[in-house]
Amino acid sequence: MARDLRLFYLFRLLATSYLWVPIFVPYMLSRGLGFGDVMILGGIYSAVVIVVEIPTGAFADRLGRRTSMMAGTLIMAASCLTAFYADSFATFLVAEVLAAVSMSLCSGADSAYLFDLLASHGAAHEYGRRESTASAWHQAGSAVAYAAGGGLAMIDLRLPYLVTAAVAVAAFATAAAMGDDRAPMTRADRGAVLAWRSWLAHMRAAIAEVRASGRLAWIIGYSAVVFVLLRATVYLYQPLLDRAHFDYAQIGLVYAGVYLAASAVATRGHALRERIGDEPLLWALLGGLAGSFVLMAELRGGWVLALLAVQAVANGLYSPLVKPLLNREITDSGRRATILSVESIVRRGAMGVFSPIAGLYGADSAMLLCGAIGFVGMAVLAAVAVRRVTWRGAPTP
Repeated sequence: MARDLRLFYLFRLLATSYLWVPIFVPYMLSRGLGFGDVMILGGIYSAVVIVVEIPTGAFADRLGRRTSMMAGTLIMAASCLTAFYADSFATFLVAEVLAAVSMSLCSGADSAYLFDLLASHGAAHEYGRRESTASAWHQAGSAVAYAAGGGLAMIDLRLPYLVTAAVAVAAFATAAAMGDDRAPMTRADRGAVLAWRSWLAHMRAAIAEVRASGRLAWIIGYSAVVFVLLRATVYLYQPLLDRAHFDYAQIGLVYAGVYLAASAVATRGHALRERIGDEPLLWALLGGLAGSFVLMAELRGGWVLALLAVQAVANGLYSPLVKPLLNREITDSGRRATILSVESIVRRGAMGVFSPIAGLYGADSAMLLCGAIGFVGMAVLAAVAVRRVTWRGAPTP
C-alpha cells in the first residue's frame, strides 16, 4: 500500500499541474477572442462535463479507476497540444471539450481509487488524513506549475500549454505504475461490464442513492456553491492583476503564492476538522469566501492581497473538508466514482450557468456577483439544514 500511496500523491501533484492557468485569459485574448468568448468557453466546458460525467464515472467503476485516470491524462495532453496551435474560437472549443472529458475521467476516479486502496487494507478510517495530504500535493504542484507558467509566458504565451502536455504524459506514466484496482473477472463478468443495460442500471442506481440521502444531496449542493466561487477566481484574478500592471511572470508568482498557502492549509485540513469540527468549518469557509469577493470589488492595494489569502485558505480547505464528507455518505463503494460524478455534474452545472452571465457583466461586476451567489447560497443551505432538523430531527450537515 505504501508504494501505491506515494505514486498516488505524485499523480495528484502532476495530473492538475496546468502551467497555462495564470495566462490562459491573455493568451485567448491575444488570439482574437474577447472576455465574453472566454467565459462562454468556460460555460461550454461545464456543459460537456455534465454530459460525460456520469458515463465516465461508470467507466471508472466498471473498467477501473486507474484506467480512467490514465485515459484522462492522455486526453489532457491532446487538449494542450490543440490549444498550443489554436487560432480561433472553434479550435479553442475543441481544446475545451477535450479538457472537459479529461477532467471527468480523472475527477471522482482518483478519490475512489484512494478510498478503496485504503479500505482494501483495512485503513478506510485514514481517508480524511490521506485526502488532506493528497490535496496538499495537488496544491503544491499547482503552485510550482503556475510560477513556471508565468515565467514561460514571458518567452512565449504558448509555451505553458506545450509543457503542460509533457507533464500530463508524466502523470500517465505515474498512474500506469500504480497498482491495478480491478478485481479479477470471469467471462460472464466481462460480458456484464460491456452490456449497456448493465451500465445504465449502474448509473440509475447511483442517482437513486443521491436522491435517497438528504445529507448527501445537501453536501453536493454546498460543494456546488463553493466550487463556483473558487473556480471564478481562475478567470477573475488575471484581469484584476493585469489592471494593477502585473506582467505574466508576476501573475504566475501571485497564483503560486495563493496555491502554496492553499497547500499549507490542505496539509492541516484533517487536523482542523478534528479541532474545530466539520459544521463550523463549512459555514466559515463559505461565509469568508463570499465576503472576500464583496470586499475585493471595493478595495485596492495591499487589501487585495489579504483577500487573496482568505480565498487561498478556502481553496486549501475545500477538498479535505468536502471529499471525506461525501465519501462517508456513499454506502456502496461499487458506485463510488459514479456518485462522485453526480456531485461533479451539479458543480459544473452551476459553473455553466455562472460563466456566460459573468461574461456579460465583466470582470469587475463579476466580483460582486460572486459575493451575492455566496451569501444567497449560504442562506438557502442554512434554510434547508434547519428544515431537516425541524421536520426530520436530523442533525445539520
